[in-house]
Amino acid sequence: YVLEGRKARKLTPGKWSVQDFIPLDDGTFILKANTLERGFATNTHIYHYNPETGELRKLTKDLDRAAYNSLNCDVRGAQRAELVLKDGWIYYVATDGPRANLFRVNLEGKIERVIGGDRSVESFAIGDYIAFTAQDAVTPTELYIFRNGKEKKLTDFNGWIKDYKLSKPEHFKVKASDGVEIDAWIMKPVDFEPGKKYPAVLEIHGGPKTAYGYSFMHEFHVLTTRGFVVIFSNPRGSDGYGEDFADIREHYGERDYQDIMEVVDEAIKRFDFIDPERIGVTGGSYGGFMTNWIVGHTKRFKAAVTQRSISNWVSFFGTTDIGYFFAPDQIGGDPWNNLDGYWEKSPLKYAPNVETPLLIIHSMEDYRCWLPEALQFFTALRYLGKTVELAIFPGENHDLSRGGKPKHRVRRLELIAGWMERWLKG
Repeated sequence: YVLEGRKARKLTPGKWSVQDFIPLDDGTFILKANTLERGFATNTHIYHYNPETGELRKLTKDLDRAAYNSLNCDVRGAQRAELVLKDGWIYYVATDGPRANLFRVNLEGKIERVIGGDRSVESFAIGDYIAFTAQDAVTPTELYIFRNGKEKKLTDFNGWIKDYKLSKPEHFKVKASDGVEIDAWIMKPVDFEPGKKYPAVLEIHGGPKTAYGYSFMHEFHVLTTRGFVVIFSNPRGSDGYGEDFADIREHYGERDYQDIMEVVDEAIKRFDFIDPERIGVTGGSYGGFMTNWIVGHTKRFKAAVTQRSISNWVSFFGTTDIGYFFAPDQIGGDPWNNLDGYWEKSPLKYAPNVETPLLIIHSMEDYRCWLPEALQFFTALRYLGKTVELAIFPGENHDLSRGGKPKHRVRRLELIAGWMERWLKG
């Protein structure tokens, strides 16, 4: 909108999601926006927009990547990654596969990678030089400057971490059964001994349009310290690989599920220290949905922890803060014209098939995936005589794992690790 006297005039169509903008002297705008042409699978791009003519030019059309950082991290501080215009270049952060780098684009659509590497650029500012914060899989966020083509680390806020032994993720590619390559990683236990078999935990990210990669995941390090192998990947639905890769609308539990199972198959085949009879699974939000889906469709996992999950798309539609528009986009239609489809994609339908011991973790004030999602799945499993426990965190919301009270975040990690130890280590 633009204010004209005491009235506001609308400049952009209502269906766009405008995340940042820069006004230019000629009355046009640089926008960081999502046109939602493919629903929530659509990438956010940088555009040049003329509100008088309605002309919209996608400046980043040659890079099929989301113009923001979508890497998962549970120790992230404040992020500041707005658009910056400097000397004819628009600077922005984009997620490129398992990394978030700093890019720039000009009004002719020329794109350059400015700050690269296997890491996550968290925020940046530009003056006579570029100042930015970044992290990677074994280094929490620090401050850097980039000047005259050279980079310098300025801070050592997390230098204490050098006193701890950490497991560094090892990357491997998985060729899915349809020929598409999937990025995957494995983390060995910190006291790894060759020739020994270890239990493993499969981690599934949320979104689904987010990504795992070269960012710090404290949860993974907790598990490797407790003697577990950690397996994680970016299956179909993930961000960072283009819109076609991300678009699993109306196909939840299909190709995404296959990708995840094929990652586990390849990990067992490639890493002989994984005990295939002692593998657990966990995930939150979409990862919680997928955990629920997995335990209703396979018996290969010996333990599962589902977090802030969806169990019933019908109830999700009517009780959550995004349900009435997210569910139609992801599942298709609404409960009145696609009730069978909503139920078909609901893990609750498959509760009778569950044999994996399941721990359900949920926050009492999680309005993104509201408490009834956990309660009805717990009730169904208990009614059916399954092995299930429920942990509810008061005063917490959907961000418990990354922004909850310290005592609750500690307790959550204890519950996850404890459940895996109980069922995978005996």
